[in-house]
Amino acid sequence: MFVQINSVVVDADSDYRQEMVQFLSGYGVNVVSQFSEPDQLPSVVGRAGGPHLVMVNLDPNPHQTLRKIAHLPRQYPQVSFFVMSQTVDASLLMQSMQYGVREFIPLPINEENFSAALDRVANQHGMGKKARLLHFIPTQGGCGSTTVACNVAAALAKTGAKTVLLDMDLVRGGVASYFDIRPRFTIADVMESTDKLDKTLLDNALAIHQSSGLAILARPDLPEDTQRVKPNAFSRLLNVFARIFDYVVIDSMMSIDPLYATAVQTADVNILVMQLNVPSAKNAERFVGMLRRMAIDSHKIKIVANRFVKRSLDIDPAEVERTLGLKISHYIPNDFKTAINAINMGEPFVLNAPKAEISQSIKEFSELFLQSKEAARAEAA
Repeated sequence: MFVQINSVVVDADSDYRQEMVQFLSGYGVNVVSQFSEPDQLPSVVGRAGGPHLVMVNLDPNPHQTLRKIAHLPRQYPQVSFFVMSQTVDASLLMQSMQYGVREFIPLPINEENFSAALDRVANQHGMGKKARLLHFIPTQGGCGSTTVACNVAAALAKTGAKTVLLDMDLVRGGVASYFDIRPRFTIADVMESTDKLDKTLLDNALAIHQSSGLAILARPDLPEDTQRVKPNAFSRLLNVFARIFDYVVIDSMMSIDPLYATAVQTADVNILVMQLNVPSAKNAERFVGMLRRMAIDSHKIKIVANRFVKRSLDIDPAEVERTLGLKISHYIPNDFKTAINAINMGEPFVLNAPKAEISQSIKEFSELFLQSKEAARAEAA
C-alpha cells in the first residue's frame, strides 16, 4: 500500500510538465505517469493501483482540453481531478464544476492554496498530514541535544503516539548507539526511493526500538554516504513521514546548509538546546537571529536549558532571555550519573530510570507537545 499520493500529470509542454513533476515531488506526491495529451488518461486512471490525483494543464486551449476530460471525473469519483490554466473566466470555472473537477488552479500556482488542496486529497485517502515535526538543534558540541531529542522521542512513543526519530547529525550522530540498535538501512539508503515510499520499504528501512515502539532512521554508516542525502529528497521524506506518524523528531545540527534549512522551515518547532554558559548563549543568539531573518515565527522557536543547576556559576537565565528576546521554555536538571548510565546501557533514562528528576523533567517537556497537538486537533474540529 502506497503511503504517498500517486498522481498523473498532463501538460502539452514537456518543460512545464517536468517542472510540475518536480513541484509535486517537493510535496511528497509520487508522479506515476505523465502525458502530453489527456486522451491517454483512461489507460491509467481506471486500473488497480491507479492515481489518487490527476493534474491537467488546460493551456494552450483550455476549453477544448477541458471537454476532452469532461466524462472522467464522474466516471472515476475516487480520483481527484485538478485542472490548471492561465485563463480564468466564469464559463471555464462553471464548466469545470459541472464536470466534477475537484479543484481549479489559476496559474501561476499559489503554493499555500495548492498545499491546502493537496491536504484535502490526502485526507480523502486517509493520508492527511498529522505529524508535529520537532527539530532539535544543539548550540554547542556536548550540550546534550541528542540526549534530549532521544528521550523526548522515547517519551512520546511510550504514550502510544506513532513517533519516528531521524538522526541528521550525518557524520557524528549517535542515535542508533543511544538505543543500542544496529539498523540494516540508513537515511542514505532511502534517498533514491523517496519518490515511491511504500509500507514494505519503510518497514525495512526503519529500526524499531522494542521497549518504546519508537521508529528510528539512522545516520549513514560511511561518512562519504552523507553526500547522498539531498535537500529535495529529504523534503519528500519529511512529507511522507508527516502523513503516517504523529511525531517526527529530528536530532539535528546548527547549520545553514540547504539540507538543514529544509528542516528549519518544515519544523513545527525548532528547539535550541543550550547550556547556561557564554559560548552556548552566543551561538544561540546568532542562530535565533538567523531564524528570524528566515522569517521563522517566534512561536516556532523554543529554548531549552540543559544540565541546569540552581545557584551555580552559570549565566543568569533572565540575562539569556533578554539577549535572545525569548523565554526559556524548559529547564532540564543536571544528572550526569543517570544520563551517562543510560548512554552506556543503550536505553533512554525516561525508560530505565522513570522516577529520576531528569526523566520527570523530560516527560513534562514532552507533554507540552502532546497538549499542543490535542489543542490543534480541537481547533481543526
